[in-house]
Amino acid sequence: MNKAKPLLGIFGGTFDPIHYGHLNCALQVQQHCGLQQVRLMPCHLPPHRASPGVSAAQRAQMVELAIADYPQLALEPLELQQQRPSYSAISLAQLHQQFPEHQLAFILGMDAFNQFTRWYRWQDILQRADLIVCQRPQHATVSTASQPLLQQHQIQTAAELQQPGHGRILLFNNALQDISATELRQQIPSLQQCPDWLPQSVWNYILQHRLYTLRTP
Repeated sequence: MNKAKPLLGIFGGTFDPIHYGHLNCALQVQQHCGLQQVRLMPCHLPPHRASPGVSAAQRAQMVELAIADYPQLALEPLELQQQRPSYSAISLAQLHQQFPEHQLAFILGMDAFNQFTRWYRWQDILQRADLIVCQRPQHATVSTASQPLLQQHQIQTAAELQQPGHGRILLFNNALQDISATELRQQIPSLQQCPDWLPQSVWNYILQHRLYTLRTP
């Protein structure tokens, strides 16, 4: 019987900007699912939404600042280093080669999971990694389109991720925080101090570099 490898979480997103909703979700998954580490992977050119308004380097720097006090979290710069749309199937294939001593767990929100079968080469993702699906505000239920996929691949406990394999789907009952990066970007120009949603280090960086100040509230 094959011995299970340590679990490595990959948490993708634009992180524009990273906030406590991202951080707390990553920390909860890392702890409760027994992941050795969670690597936050900012996308460079997201294929399914508008490109972020701040540079890739700035978003990466904000991630590094936000996770500085959490050794169980790390920045994964893979997608930021590539001049192409960020497709998770390609990135996970590369990470599978980069971390052969680990099993991969791809962390995504329920809103993203409900679009999962529309993703580029989504079947390849299940050949490389398990999925950990986190609850998101206003996205609490699995869509009708995603029900067959869940019925085929769902596991019931995080302990099952510790067994060798891939392609399993765990619905993770994380604590919800109603934090919206979109609302943050809209509010930043009028804020006088660091909001509760942001780490102070990220707020200081935003002020220093005058990020988001030209966005329309």
